Amino acid sequence: MSDLRALIRELLSEEIASLRAEILGGAAVAAEPVQVSTEAQLTEFALTIARRAQAPGFLAGLEAGRIRFAPQGMAAMPGPAPVAAAVPAPAPAGAPVARLVTTVPAGIPELRKSLVTERDIAAIGTDQTRLRITKQARLTPLAGDEARRRGIRIERTLA
Repeated sequence: MSDLRALIRELLSEEIASLRAEILGGAAVAAEPVQVSTEAQLTEFALTIARRAQAPGFLAGLEAGRIRFAPQGMAAMPGPAPVAAAVPAPAPAGAPVARLVTTVPAGIPELRKSLVTERDIAAIGTDQTRLRITKQARLTPLAGDEARRRGIRIERTLA
């Protein structure tokens, strides 16, 4: 049974990749140079990504591979001129480093997708026992099997 699942996954992966290539029509990949050599620069880069994630299309572009990041100094793939990420100059020695601290406890993972796959379920932390999905979302049979196997209870939102 697992061999059949592996074969189906492989076939679906190939078909989805070819469909993506057709849809994108050979769109160029933008590799943005990023200089991250200190903890402060890494923190600033992470904050920049968090801000950009709120823009429509950014996450989809990142997941599809249309947006890439390359350490500064490495050759980027051919394509349009890279857009520099907003990374500040290194902080002087002895300067305090900003730390991200949250007091909000970890919540229940929530997926706002129309189709929840086995990979979505597998990406949920092993300590999680619940998952929220939208009312209209559908689960693939493999996703349902994986959720049952891991003891994850699926909760549907009202909206």
